[in-house]
Amino acid sequence: MICLKLDVDTRRGLDEGLPPLLSLLRDEGVLASVYFTMGPDESGKAVRRVFTRPGFLKKMLRTNPAKMYGWRTMFYGTLLPAPPIGRARPDLMKRTAQEGHEIGLHAWNHVQWQDCLDSMSELEIERELELAFESWRKALGDKENPKGFAAPAWKVNDAALACLFKRPFSYISVTRGQSPVRLTAGGVNAPFPELPTTLPTLDEILAWDGMNLDKAFDFLAKAPQHDMLNVYTLHTEAEGLALFGFFRRLLRRWKTDGYTFSRMDAAAAALHPLQLPLSAARDATLQGRGGTVSASCACGF
Repeated sequence: MICLKLDVDTRRGLDEGLPPLLSLLRDEGVLASVYFTMGPDESGKAVRRVFTRPGFLKKMLRTNPAKMYGWRTMFYGTLLPAPPIGRARPDLMKRTAQEGHEIGLHAWNHVQWQDCLDSMSELEIERELELAFESWRKALGDKENPKGFAAPAWKVNDAALACLFKRPFSYISVTRGQSPVRLTAGGVNAPFPELPTTLPTLDEILAWDGMNLDKAFDFLAKAPQHDMLNVYTLHTEAEGLALFGFFRRLLRRWKTDGYTFSRMDAAAAALHPLQLPLSAARDATLQGRGGTVSASCACGF
């Protein structure tokens, strides 16, 4: 089984990348989970990662961010005003749900969470989550809360987990790993499962030495395993735009190879949290990704 996680990080990814992916999934009869960043698109501030994250510049040079994200996106929050993301397009959020997909929460401010989490207090993290929840409810016009949360860039720490544990989620997906676990932080165990991303992402693979799209396809086509829950994260800015044809081909290959697809919430509902192994979230490095990510102890990195 494969769970597809679609992360919406930017306004361009929402406006231009999500609709074709929704159409593709409809045509292929596949359901997925889509995680929305709700607040401002401050992608332009990501340039500071060149100075703070080892390997980030190398990755950017290999993956051509201007083509993937567009020049305007690369200046949002710096030379250009930061446009709102999810809260500005409740129509697309509702369309996603109406077409049978799960809609989940990615962040309020993606760049703030990804780059500044370790310097934020628990109160500041709680405020980020509250802003996201408030905008979620306003966008959807009801009192519904998101049931799933996917951390930007798989970044989490004990302070963030303490805040997440208090929210009404059915599961979270905040680490890289090999199988579902129940996270623990500060002596407190999560009341819900953690479904880690198990497969490398396309942007990571393309940053590997000697890699190209054909080799990346061959690798990803064979990467899932039939006897486990495979979680693949894709980005509407990449697979929804410049790499759309690649993902369409990959999705059809996985279907041909006999894989079935599930929403993340459905996969989580089939688990019994008390029967899952406990795991802390620890820092890990991944080939092709600048900086560190959070990994569960069941992770092979």
